[in-house]
Amino acid sequence: MKRVVFVGGIAPSMFPSYKELTLYYRRVGIDELKELVKDAEVLNYVRHGSTVKVLSEILGKQLTPSTELYVWREDDVLVVVGLKKPVRGQEVEVSAEDLDLVVVRVFPGRWIP
Repeated sequence: MKRVVFVGGIAPSMFPSYKELTLYYRRVGIDELKELVKDAEVLNYVRHGSTVKVLSEILGKQLTPSTELYVWREDDVLVVVGLKKPVRGQEVEVSAEDLDLVVVRVFPGRWIP
């Protein structure tokens, strides 16, 4: 079963065993996100409560905010969840329209065109 993992960003600490990686980055909408998580194990590493609540409602899955650190596993599909208009230093309530969703596929090694 594929794993779809929600994260708030990409950090080098997610890939402790790798010196070189290739990332494939693609923005998606809500409908495509729903298709992506269908029949997948869904893990959440986003800590912002309002964002996680909206994701849960959109996907019909019970997700909880997380402060744990994520470590990448081959074949994981990452979904970076951000806000289209980030607000720093304050807690905000968000809606589905506020979400900026990016699917990131990670491949070990270097890809040179």
